[in-house]
Amino acid sequence: MVRPAPFSTQTSGDLTADRRYAYGDGALGDGDFVAARDLFAQTLELAPGWPPAHLALAKACLALGDEAAAAEALRQACALDPEDRLGAGVLLAQISGEPVMPDAYVAGLFDEYAGRFDSHLVGALDYRAPEMLKAMLQHGDPLKGTMSEVLDLGCGTGLMARALAGTSMAFTGVDLSAGMLAVAQTTGLYRRLACAELLAFLMREPDARYDLVIAADVFCYVPDLAPVFVETRRVLRSGGRFAFSVQTHPGAGVIIGGDSRVHHAPRQIHDWAAAAELDVRQEIPASTRRDRGIPVPGALFELLKP
Repeated sequence: MVRPAPFSTQTSGDLTADRRYAYGDGALGDGDFVAARDLFAQTLELAPGWPPAHLALAKACLALGDEAAAAEALRQACALDPEDRLGAGVLLAQISGEPVMPDAYVAGLFDEYAGRFDSHLVGALDYRAPEMLKAMLQHGDPLKGTMSEVLDLGCGTGLMARALAGTSMAFTGVDLSAGMLAVAQTTGLYRRLACAELLAFLMREPDARYDLVIAADVFCYVPDLAPVFVETRRVLRSGGRFAFSVQTHPGAGVIIGGDSRVHHAPRQIHDWAAAAELDVRQEIPASTRRDRGIPVPGALFELLKP
């Protein structure tokens, strides 16, 4: 099998095609979806192997309500971008109903976002997950030096460790984004940082190593949490706690929402916890951030390893 060649997200390599794409992007932004679709199609006549144009064509087709054409364009983008750096598979999942969240897409998204992550998330989106998770943990059992080993899943720039700083804890952090980890390193709060997919990292960790595993605004990028719950139970000591936030939806199972994030039904969380033999200690409906000024539905959970 021939592996598709690397591509630039900035240029197709054809100046005329790039101009068509730029015109199409402008039309898409202006709401002229018919013109955008036609211009992206013209781009692909000149540069048929350029994934960004296939993705853009899909977005125009979706805006026009043509899901079949959008799905075909997304499949083309995925074929040309097997790692799915652009996240075409995420949009395809919205059409098919089969939730996916490619690692390369998430890593690329946050590598680009790392430099302005804290100011944008906290300032513009009113992000409060770390403080809310800390408050939940302290509600029934105040955080003291009794929990010394903490695993911060999807640690990002270290906002969770900063919220818990001063609690005599030793932090290990794991994240897909090297850019985010570089910022986390500057906090001086982590004894160990690893650039890895969180489930793969968990599977390499020894049994009963941690007193607390925590994940703030991370599982909106992880559709299937069943193996994560199983591995988290394994790495927790007896009496250890597992605290996390999720975005929720009122239906069943797992979906990719219109915000291109994973939304978990609370019932699904309970089912996964029971299967992993974790007790649900606390469940608190809560919105940890805003999207275009509107609170995002969500929940905080604290699970316990008996």
